[in-house]
Amino acid sequence: MANPRKRGSLHSTARNSMRITPYNMTVTPNSGALFRIAALTHEDMLASSLTLPLEILAGAAQALGRTGRQRLSTDCFSQVGGLLTIQSGLSLATTPLSEFTQADLLIVPAIWRQPQRVLRRHPEQIAVIDQHVRAGSLTISVGSGSFLLAETGRMTGKTMTTHWQWFDTFARRYPRVQLERRQLITQSDNVFCVSSVNSVADLMVYLCGELFSPRVARHIENQFSPEIRQRFSPSPVGAPKDLHHDELIADIQTELNRDLRAAPAMSALASQLGVSSRTLIRRFKSATGVSIGQYLQQRRLDEAQALLRRTNLSITEVGVAVGLNDASHFSRMFREQTGITPSAFRTAVRDKSFAANVRPN
Repeated sequence: MANPRKRGSLHSTARNSMRITPYNMTVTPNSGALFRIAALTHEDMLASSLTLPLEILAGAAQALGRTGRQRLSTDCFSQVGGLLTIQSGLSLATTPLSEFTQADLLIVPAIWRQPQRVLRRHPEQIAVIDQHVRAGSLTISVGSGSFLLAETGRMTGKTMTTHWQWFDTFARRYPRVQLERRQLITQSDNVFCVSSVNSVADLMVYLCGELFSPRVARHIENQFSPEIRQRFSPSPVGAPKDLHHDELIADIQTELNRDLRAAPAMSALASQLGVSSRTLIRRFKSATGVSIGQYLQQRRLDEAQALLRRTNLSITEVGVAVGLNDASHFSRMFREQTGITPSAFRTAVRDKSFAANVRPN
């Protein structure tokens, strides 16, 4: 596996607009190297906050084929090891934390109820997280698991989020951490925080694109319920191209999204904002990583997915509604983004619906 390279970080603005330059990680199919995943477990953890990301990663490895399944190594660590029974009654096979050495990815699961209790009971986990973050390795905390991460002191001055129920407690305990209350996912260097189990799915699909390939990420997205999930791109955090700190470009994006059927002329926008067209084009590409045309096309296709999910408009009508009036061009663009046609996407969405067929006794 190639060494991870951090390309950028997440920045918040007054407009709640953010940019993340992808955390670039590559798994070379023929390298034979293991991608090592470690998870910290304890009696008060929320099982789904661990099992969901692990299942997504396992599915991504399987999508690569037989050899891919052998390149993921997963270990769950607890204080003494052995069979760990958590609050929900589930039991996990774990390895003693004393055997933890290093990992490519460390998952800190959500805490069920009182996070302070876990801080008191498991100082050994705080030490392991500190070691891992200090080494610059990829770290994910889910929900209130962020308390264990913040307790290391490594996140001073950096952005984090946590479960909404614990916002005030977190802010009082860690006043030097930049708590993001309005974003569901944050990134500070190699550390990602997600506010809930629902949000971790978005992040994991995004990371599958970085760890494996965009093709694998699309496969995983479709496998994990496309009607209730969206890719990390159009997720509640905003698309990667929306995550930036240039307020002028945020204003332009607002204008572009106002009516996707008729994009305003760039010369008119530039004049309105008091900059030249050349400056506008340059700043847009610098802030978002894509051209204005590419951004607009992505937004149109995102909106098309929403219309296919939620309306009975025909495929042609969906295309027209988002400004892609040529039906064949719309279908081609849609397939390039999602890997399937608009009709196949709608079928996948509708086929997931339950149709009760109960006969009276």
